[in-house]
Amino acid sequence: MSPEENKRLIQRLMDEGHNRQDADAAAAFYAEDAMNHLRPAGRAGMKTMFETLYIVFPDFHYQIEESTAEGDRVVCKVSMSGTHRGQPKVREAFSGMLNDVAPTGKSVKVFQFHSFRVANGKIAEHAAVRDDMGMVLQLGLVRRP
Repeated sequence: MSPEENKRLIQRLMDEGHNRQDADAAAAFYAEDAMNHLRPAGRAGMKTMFETLYIVFPDFHYQIEESTAEGDRVVCKVSMSGTHRGQPKVREAFSGMLNDVAPTGKSVKVFQFHSFRVANGKIAEHAAVRDDMGMVLQLGLVRRP
């Protein structure tokens, strides 16, 4: 696939999967043996992670602010928004920061950077850098010093 086709694939992941809170649809964009944050996750593992995202933030939404593609790689600056209404079923989600935290009912908007490698029309690798501190500040879980 061309770099532009890869960018369109990632946009479709956001529009058809994440922004509809459809874990099956989002996971279908990933290869059976996909890696997530340098660890084997597979399509099934990605689906479980997405289900957790949508449980914690049932109005979960990604907006791609910028996107760059070269070769088989796509990097996106993304704003993630949602309202904290659930608890993670996967303890590794959100780096464990929301484990055993009662839903606050507060909304967040945080920036993230996502990197994807596309192979054979599927996402083979994903990694992200998130503003988790900004998220927990907005949720009122920590205070500024």
